[in-house]
Amino acid sequence: MAAFLQFLQFRVTLASERDEEDNVEELRHANDDMCSYSVQCRYKEAIKKQMQILRMPPSLNEYICRLFSKASIPVLKEPSGISAHDGRRPDGCTLIPWRAGRCLAWDVTVPGTLAERYVNLTSKECGLAAARAADEKMKKYGNALPSMEFLPICIEVLGPMDPNTLKFLKAICKMIGVRSGDSRELFFATNHIS
Repeated sequence: MAAFLQFLQFRVTLASERDEEDNVEELRHANDDMCSYSVQCRYKEAIKKQMQILRMPPSLNEYICRLFSKASIPVLKEPSGISAHDGRRPDGCTLIPWRAGRCLAWDVTVPGTLAERYVNLTSKECGLAAARAADEKMKKYGNALPSMEFLPICIEVLGPMDPNTLKFLKAICKMIGVRSGDSRELFFATNHIS
């Protein structure tokens, strides 16, 4: 940035030697160059940050497993005996029944709120990228796991989550709260995730 400012100062010096009209034009171009440089740097930093956040699902899945552990519900990560039609496995499943005598299988997805694929949805309403990703996961795993209840855990990069994910978090945090006596578990969980 210092080199750019020196370059800018040099251009201003040269411009002062010309007549007034050229001087104004030179300053305008120098300002445009500096602004575009600043915007490009910020854009690159934002892309790097989003790419780091996109690596979040493994740690998010670890956190979901810890929530089950706090609620004394045993889980199995990436169970080998369960797979969808394309051979992909869910991120985890409970080893005891979750509801109606069926174990719960889940798959964590973190759709990019600002991704080209979702930006037309997220610009209209908050959380639509997570809802769309949840629908896609249900199509993929819904019929592939007939003996289990499937839950897509979808939380967007910028924080909004699918309504079923929020309902699940409320349920698991309520179980943890009953065991620990602390009613702030949902607050802690949502802060940790976002």
